[in-house]
Amino acid sequence: MVVVTGGSRGIGAAICESLAAKGYGVISLSRTKPALSDILHLGCDLTDVNDRRAKFKQLAERDDIFGLVNNAGIATPNLIEDFDNEIYKKVMDLNATAVAELTAAVVPVLIKNKQGRVVNISSELILGFATRTAYSASKAAVSSFARTWALELGKYNICCNAIAPGPVETELFLQNNPPGSKVRKKKLEKIPLKRFGRPSDVAGMVAFLMSDEATFITGQTLYVCGGSSLGSVPV
Repeated sequence: MVVVTGGSRGIGAAICESLAAKGYGVISLSRTKPALSDILHLGCDLTDVNDRRAKFKQLAERDDIFGLVNNAGIATPNLIEDFDNEIYKKVMDLNATAVAELTAAVVPVLIKNKQGRVVNISSELILGFATRTAYSASKAAVSSFARTWALELGKYNICCNAIAPGPVETELFLQNNPPGSKVRKKKLEKIPLKRFGRPSDVAGMVAFLMSDEATFITGQTLYVCGGSSLGSVPV
């Protein structure tokens, strides 16, 4: 069984569908129910600390969890000169703290089974992007989590990695970058493959990291970005 946070729409929905198609049992931990009936739904508002901790406890009581995909997150633009502590706390709580809490809850199951996979959805913007102080920091955190957890959990045959997507055409992305807009054209010019990502591009990498072919990959942040991060990623 693989648990996916935010699995009812966008990248999360694509991840759930890809994993289900490959024969994995999938649980979507999300507020709304996924469209695909094969996916189990555990209703949860991850921004509600009490609700999420109750649901994390339920998951911790299962004995069949193999994988965890920490996908849910929010991005709220805010210039550092206009720093808002409430915005910062909200973004960090959902994008980083909730990730650590959920992983801590289910890791004992993986340790008991002596196998497992944890995949954190980070972002290309960990390399820096104006107005994204909180978002970039939170996504850098989950990338760092993967490295730390890989060191701690490798002895239990548990692989931990992060995926850093570039621009992906979700419904939200299309709203903010409509076809024909200048902002869309500007972003597209920075992508060597000359197209934006699809949710299925990220889902395919998640499915690979869950597979037997990825048993010797751990502690990595893999950029799924069409090359847009080139020139920015440190060697």
